[in-house]
Amino acid sequence: MEEPTAKRIRKTSTGFENNTVESYENPMDSNIYLNYDILRIVFRYLNVKELERAAMVCRFWLKAANHEKYTRGPDCFIEHHLHFTDKTRFIEKSRIKPTIGFFFIPYKTLYGIHELIIKILPSNCSAVMLYTFGTIINERLELSDDTRVDDTEFRNIVCALLPEIADVKINSLILCTEYKQPGSLLVPSELLLEFQNHVRKLIDMIKETPIPNQDESTCFIYLCNDLCNEFIHLSKPLLKAVQEYSGIDRITSVWGGVMKWPLSTACFRVVLITGSIQSWSVVVDGRYTTEEQVTKKLRLFKNQVKLKKHSVGFIFSCLDRKNVLEKPDSTIFKTLFPEVSLVGCFDDKAVGKNTMDHEMGSRRDWEIDEQTTTFMLLTNHHTK
Repeated sequence: MEEPTAKRIRKTSTGFENNTVESYENPMDSNIYLNYDILRIVFRYLNVKELERAAMVCRFWLKAANHEKYTRGPDCFIEHHLHFTDKTRFIEKSRIKPTIGFFFIPYKTLYGIHELIIKILPSNCSAVMLYTFGTIINERLELSDDTRVDDTEFRNIVCALLPEIADVKINSLILCTEYKQPGSLLVPSELLLEFQNHVRKLIDMIKETPIPNQDESTCFIYLCNDLCNEFIHLSKPLLKAVQEYSGIDRITSVWGGVMKWPLSTACFRVVLITGSIQSWSVVVDGRYTTEEQVTKKLRLFKNQVKLKKHSVGFIFSCLDRKNVLEKPDSTIFKTLFPEVSLVGCFDDKAVGKNTMDHEMGSRRDWEIDEQTTTFMLLTNHHTK
């Protein structure tokens, strides 16, 4: 039988000659705690693949690795499209294992980039890809220029990867896939009937979403491409139907927009994020044209927001809006929320909802607007 670990006797002098205090301690105890603290410090510098390998060493390392995993929030960055290969740098550098990724892709990027992205993402990670006229990350704006023959310099893809969070569920629904290549959208004669079926599927998905309590939230993200006018006309009744069913209690925040370029393989894309997160959304429409007006609106929004440890912001700004502003909405947002990573795009029309109760005396409907910018904030402490 193995002998128990001997305890070391430590004698502590009190300063008097014949008085000593004997205490007993296991020398391994202090080493365990010391090693755990050292592991935690080392693990902070590991990317997600390295962290997964470390977790396989033993149970002790697994515990430290899991603790580190749940201290990490969303990963937002910008990467040139040529780096999206089988061994793309963005996956190698990522500090999280994503459960969903949002990719804002310049519309001039070679078609098929979505296949590379899907190939390199984890198998259980959803990918939402938006081909847009311009990308936004924090205060950095990039717009495609139709007059430039070679603008490969401006084919940077903005990415937002959201980690797996306990008690948070993400549902995604593709409503239409009726085109083959950019610019060759096929609208079947049965489109309206198909659309009605999709609306029913969406309503059923929302029925399964419980009304959030004060510590929970439900985000509704709606994305649509409008290469023909049919889809914009169908979007309005879809949003109205969802709003009427969900009311003001079930859906906390709304964000999205309409693009002139395809959404990879989707004409409509809806994402529902629900669970132990907090979310807010705000619409800055055509009435707000000066820096002072936008700042005042976003400051009211900030007063309502209570950020936790991990936060990310999404922005969808209409192309027409950049021509009437003294300063971009994104720059004003970052001034008020300097600690929040902001990602998004410029394109045709924005979709959103004001979560503030005091917007012009009433709560705003979910509308599709021009000359508008919509923001959405997600925040979570991300502990398990």
